[in-house]
Amino acid sequence: MFIKFVTMYDKVNIWIDRAIVGEQYPTIANYLDCAKDQIDRQTGEVRTFGSLEGLKVSVYGSGLCIVGSLPKYLHGSNIYPLSRETTKQAFEKMADALHVPMAEAKITGLEFGNTFPMMCKPKEYLDRLGNMPRLQRYRFNRDTLYFRHKGKQQPKSFCFYDKIAEARANDVPIPDGLQDANLLRCEMRLQGRLPYQMGVPEVTASTLSEKPFYSRLVQLFQDSYYSISKLNRLRTDDMKGIKKVTDAVDLYLARKIQRTGLDDLSEYINELKEAGVFDDRKNYIRVRQKIQEKATKANISISDELINELDDDIKNLGAYV
Repeated sequence: MFIKFVTMYDKVNIWIDRAIVGEQYPTIANYLDCAKDQIDRQTGEVRTFGSLEGLKVSVYGSGLCIVGSLPKYLHGSNIYPLSRETTKQAFEKMADALHVPMAEAKITGLEFGNTFPMMCKPKEYLDRLGNMPRLQRYRFNRDTLYFRHKGKQQPKSFCFYDKIAEARANDVPIPDGLQDANLLRCEMRLQGRLPYQMGVPEVTASTLSEKPFYSRLVQLFQDSYYSISKLNRLRTDDMKGIKKVTDAVDLYLARKIQRTGLDDLSEYINELKEAGVFDDRKNYIRVRQKIQEKATKANISISDELINELDDDIKNLGAYV
């Protein structure tokens, strides 16, 4: 049965110091699939790379690195969500397979989100999502929307995508009954300095299933989503709001944005930047904000039912901590 409101961890980055493993360390490679050794010619260090039921495992002289999806590891698919309890089970399974205590393993990166069954195709919701403060908006294709930093470092990013389309593209089995479902994946990704980002002393494997930390992640997830500007729906009687010439201009711009979505606006802002139109980069933000305001003026627009649906889904996450 598909659980609608259980927010879950997906991909995690794990680091285990050699001291935690102890005397078992030289035998770790024996538990991996397709393990291969690699020798550093400069240092002579032997590194081992292998896998464990889909998890990528790298064995270094100083410790062990594990990267992969917890729900895929536990269930074989990340369409179904994990609860806090099943997250603990995933690490227990890992500990049994590697003969390594996992509770103190450091989490250096994580993906946290939910897959929502929606009334309409995921694209319809992506078209209505505007900008997020301090992050750049990237629409890679009709089914995928990212909010991320410009540089290589990505301490925090937020993404939305069509889960069924993504599963098909990666040859991931889709459970019976979900092949034609409208599944919208909403995901927050945190990388590096997790204790600083989360305001906690440390983030370990055991931390992920603790209720206070889980609640904090849900709150950050919700706050990030609600900070995104949304595109409202135009009133059917929008002409009644016209009292002067500027009202007519506003309505025309609003209709254009409604038809094309916010992707064209992002392309236009990028054109302005490439042309070096403004010396003050804040002016690009001001242009974007003013144009979006035209499409959401109270006298010509009303709340959009699809955005209301997604808003409610995000709000209800807090009830299942």
